[in-house]
This record gives sequence, C-alpha cells and structure tokens, in this order.
Amino acid sequence: MRRPMMVLGALVATAALSHAQVDGRNIPSKYPAPLASQTNYTGFGDRLETHNWGSELNQLFVKCVNGILYIGVTGNLEGNGNAIHFYIDTGRSQSNTFNLTTGCINCSVQGMSGVVFDHNPDYALGVNRFDDGQGNDNIYIDLHDLVNNQSEYLGAVAVGSGEGTVGQGVKAGFDNSNVQGVTSDPNNVGDPATAVNGLEVAIPLSALGNPTGPIRILAVLTGGADLEDPCRGTYLSNQTLPALNIGNLGQQYPNAAWVRCPDQPFSDDPAFYPFNFQALAGTHYVTVQPCPAGPDGDVNGDGCVDDADLLEVLFNFGATGQNRADVNGDGVVDDADLLIVLFNFGAGC
Repeated sequence: MRRPMMVLGALVATAALSHAQVDGRNIPSKYPAPLASQTNYTGFGDRLETHNWGSELNQLFVKCVNGILYIGVTGNLEGNGNAIHFYIDTGRSQSNTFNLTTGCINCSVQGMSGVVFDHNPDYALGVNRFDDGQGNDNIYIDLHDLVNNQSEYLGAVAVGSGEGTVGQGVKAGFDNSNVQGVTSDPNNVGDPATAVNGLEVAIPLSALGNPTGPIRILAVLTGGADLEDPCRGTYLSNQTLPALNIGNLGQQYPNAAWVRCPDQPFSDDPAFYPFNFQALAGTHYVTVQPCPAGPDGDVNGDGCVDDADLLEVLFNFGATGQNRADVNGDGVVDDADLLIVLFNFGAGC
C-alpha cells in the first residue's frame, strides 16, 4: 500500500508546482519548451562575473494557465534604463504599427511608434530597469493600450527580491544573476539554453481585454528614447525573440540603432526606416493559445470543473506541446493535470 501513496504524494507535489513564484529564477523549469531562442550575438554587452553591465535575451517561454498569461525571458537587463518590451497581439488591432503619444517611465515604448511589426500588437508591456547605485535597483512596469493610445504605470519591483505584485494584478520578478547564454562575440554566439534566470511576468487576461483567440508575442530589448528629436525614437538593440535573424541564421545583425532614423548599421534599404520587422526573413512573433479563465481544472472554460474536463484530460493523456488539457502548462498532459482536475472537481458548478 505504501508505493501508491508515495506516487500520489509525488504527483501532489508536482501539481503544486503549477503556481511557482514569478521570480525570474530557474525559468525553464516552470514552462514547456521555449517558443524562441536567441541566434544573434548581443550588441548591448555581455553580463559576466567580472562586471555588472550588459543586456541580452536568450530564450522566450510562454504559457497560459487559469486565466493568467505567464511570460519568461532568460537573460539580463542593465540598470541604466534599458528595457524589455512585450508586444502582444490579442486580435483587437488590424494594424501592424501604432502611434503611442501617452507617457511612460522612460518612454521607450512610445519611441517605438511607427515601427512595422509582423503581427498587429494591441498591447505592450514595458519593463525597464534603473539602478541608482545607492541601493535603489528596481524594474518599472508600464502597460500600454496601443489601440486606445492609453498608458498606465503599474508599479515597481526590486531586482532580486522575488515575486512582486503591481497594478491590474500583474506579477513580476527579475533576477539579473545570469552570466551564461549568448555572448557579445558575433563569431561565437554561445548557447542561449545555458541561461536560466531573467525576467518573468504574469498578466491576468482581464488586463488584456479577456482575449478568446490566439495570442501573439514579440519580445524586444531596447535602450532609451529621444522624443525631443522627431527623427529619433528608441534605441533598438539586436536582441529580439524571435531573433532578428530567425529566417537567416547565417547572418548576424548589429544593433538596429534609432528606430526612426536612417542610420541602421546593417542595412541601407529605406524599407527599414522606420524599423520594419517585415523586411527581415522569418516570422517575428510566437503564438500561444488562450487559456480558460475559470477555476483551476476548468479545462474547457465553461466555468465548471466537471466530467467534461476530466474526460478531456483523459482523452489527451500523454499529449505534448500546446494543449489546453495540459492544465499546469509543463508541456505534457499527465497525472499532475489529472490531479488538478480531481482536486478541484465541482468548483464553479
């Protein structure tokens, strides 16, 4: 009788991991396989044990569980105002560009106005880091509605402090201890899979208009903006996920420079001004299917955990990859998902 109890105990522990802290630590252990990996060297410097500067994006992880969109990016963010933007397409916008005029902490999202995207972003979550060198080292988080030209400052979370909650129920955590991943050498890019720490955010779908269709995401690393010069927008790095060279792995791209000025170092093609993702080969976004917004274990999203949810897990048992029966989002439909449904059976009914 002990063996089944031991197995059940292990499965209960596994199920509990579905709500791991959004702290930026050991990110790959909390998600299915990465949806994008870096194949371009970093032009914003390589964070090493010998120095504390450098910014890079290594791998992009996304899952949607119980009405929450979780995004993890392994990498680094220098404390000089550099920022990571998540451009999110939920299906509201029919435009592959935007014109944002409302404020933000360091205005780097506003400075991306006019950029041409592969998808049609209707929200942008901007996260920038500033370390004043006097004990104040924080990430600052803004949410931008690109359709309605509205921006909201959500709050700050101290770097390395674990999970923090800011406005609209968004959670975030950032750990800048990564010293692996890609390098700053275009002749020896490195291995993005060796990086495990970085930035995590958890966004309630209610903050994104409760989308019901696929969600498309692009992650971008930027410097600051110069909005006093009408030519200059935001200083755009060569670090995006999917990578700039996703469609041409034989090419390494330097930083794109100011997104609205004709001085990009890797091209004289006017199609890049303002910066144009569509002028690059490949698809520059990842796609994740939406998740039910009901209670834990509500696989089909009807608000009630019942036999229909149990059957969906059983019929998909063993399936891997994106699947709504993968309740805990670990990339496989297994006993842990079954237990979540069983433990919450009857919730919302």
